[in-house]
Amino acid sequence: MPGDPASGRPVAWAPMTARRIVCLLLLLAASCRDSAPPASAPPDQTTASTAPAPATTTPPTASSVPPAPPAWQAPTPAPTARQEVASTVADGRVWVIGGLTAAGASAVVESYDPAGDTWAPEPALPFAVHHGAAATFRGEVVVMGGFLASGALYDRPSDRVLVLRAGAWVDLAPLRRPRGAAGAAVAGGVLVLAGGRNAAALIGPTEIFDGSAWRDAEAIPTRRDHLSVASDGGSVLTVGGRFLSPGALPAAFERIDPVAGTWQRLDAMPTARGGQGAAVARGRLIVAGGEDPSGVYAEVEAYDIAGQRWSALPPMPTPRHGLSVEVVGDRLLALVGGTAFGVAPAAVAESLTPL
Repeated sequence: MPGDPASGRPVAWAPMTARRIVCLLLLLAASCRDSAPPASAPPDQTTASTAPAPATTTPPTASSVPPAPPAWQAPTPAPTARQEVASTVADGRVWVIGGLTAAGASAVVESYDPAGDTWAPEPALPFAVHHGAAATFRGEVVVMGGFLASGALYDRPSDRVLVLRAGAWVDLAPLRRPRGAAGAAVAGGVLVLAGGRNAAALIGPTEIFDGSAWRDAEAIPTRRDHLSVASDGGSVLTVGGRFLSPGALPAAFERIDPVAGTWQRLDAMPTARGGQGAAVARGRLIVAGGEDPSGVYAEVEAYDIAGQRWSALPPMPTPRHGLSVEVVGDRLLALVGGTAFGVAPAAVAESLTPL
């Protein structure tokens, strides 16, 4: 044992050093326990709160539900059975004008209100006429051309133009040439009459009415009668028809720019036919019905004007020709028409909705 240098006595430092070592070891152990997290420490509360919630089912919204496919319905039949009518839409109603009944040419005018599913009589024409054309021009119902009652169906083409004013039909400037089985529509602020025939021949020149007089425009590229004519607002579309005979049917599809007065050929209609009806709805030209010597057509085909392609819609429950086809709101109306080849007038009314 070492001694104290001053006294020479031994100094007992070894036990003290051992105790200090033990204390130091104890202090180090305590320090380690304080700095390390407990083995069973609870999870961090912030992390726990961000855990994903259980999956829930979101109820479908109106925008996520696919629209119902179009389907045909059967509104109230027309009061008068007829075919080869003229028609137009005015004041939310479809006006069905003239035509052929079982007794011959008719002067009857009736309107159909799809909102109330009701028919109403309107002022009769001053003369019976069939295969006429009609359009609503500057808010007025206008009837053009057609064939007058006679022994033979196409013997007496008419050049008269009538407008309904204050409950009476009055004459406007006559057509530049008599014609029937033509079609009319309004575009670019003018009234356009295209196609048709007289007693013996197809007519080429297109006629345009500016409210005071008719003028000739470029001839329709494919001359034909029993065609359908409709407007997309900027141009007039013509589709289908006949080459004088019900068995000679073009699938021609053409349009005219009424401002420039020039024609353009478009993709042919899938089903060649004549005596069909047509109307424009939601950017599509919709064509329904028609005939050939083998019978009448139920086909309904639509042309996407912007997409430039044809597609099929549900066929009419009652095949017909010489019918009124018009659009009011979201529904296509197919009214009256012949249910067999030739003269077979019917009062059938059918509605395709939604478009």
